[in-house]
Amino acid sequence: MSIAISTTNYKAIIFDLGGVCVGSPMQGISKYEKEHGLPPNYINVAIVKRGENGAFQRFERGELLIPKFYEIFGNELSDPINKEYYQQYLSSRNGGNNSSPSSSKIPSITVDGKLLFRYMISETLIIDPTVFYALKCLRASNKYKIAALTNNFPAPVHEVDRKEVAAWGRGGEGGVPTPIEELYEMFHVIVESSVVGLRKPDPKIFLLACEQLKVSPKEAIFLDDIGINLKSAKNLGMKTIKVELGKSAEAIRQLEAIVGLLLFEQKKNVSLL
Repeated sequence: MSIAISTTNYKAIIFDLGGVCVGSPMQGISKYEKEHGLPPNYINVAIVKRGENGAFQRFERGELLIPKFYEIFGNELSDPINKEYYQQYLSSRNGGNNSSPSSSKIPSITVDGKLLFRYMISETLIIDPTVFYALKCLRASNKYKIAALTNNFPAPVHEVDRKEVAAWGRGGEGGVPTPIEELYEMFHVIVESSVVGLRKPDPKIFLLACEQLKVSPKEAIFLDDIGINLKSAKNLGMKTIKVELGKSAEAIRQLEAIVGLLLFEQKKNVSLL
């Protein structure tokens, strides 16, 4: 199979981590919802509705330590107001049709913030082999700067935090809470929300990534699984590719066509690191 040579002057490729390079925390949320009789996307709606001052958003900016995060996260998601938020969400999806199920049919539960987050983290320990191989090919080509741009959480400082991170399976005592060190070695630049105090979709974090890569937004390609993040990047002039859940191969095919490189493992003529 021949690959068309790209004539566009892209110099950098920026990857989201969760939902792109590794499994999506959304899969963990879905499992928790099913086990507790909650309707699909109920928890995500509740998280989003909290806005930038919600526990999850604050945690990703490095503003909360793990124990406090668990407490506030669970309390926010257990609030009955979330039933109304979910009803509004269903109504908006149905074009304002009032035939959406009543919020009274949603079970009242107390969400365990620690357990839910462990479900979410467990999914991010799984590397997507298709994306990982593409990263190796891109690095071997020496044609592009490669970056990770991720909303994440702070490295553990206190002993109680380090023990909790170890329980996630993301590092031992004194270790950095990254899922797989080999994956991180693929990137020239890593921009983490918990380190820089900004989180996607804030345009400032995209500009910061470009600044560290020494490229303009128009010279960058951005892959993410979240629409609002892609919209923010696109508004800055970036070329965007959406990675649908379970369809990373389709996204890498799009990237392959843009960059003019073979990015799949069955290609034997690509020298790997």
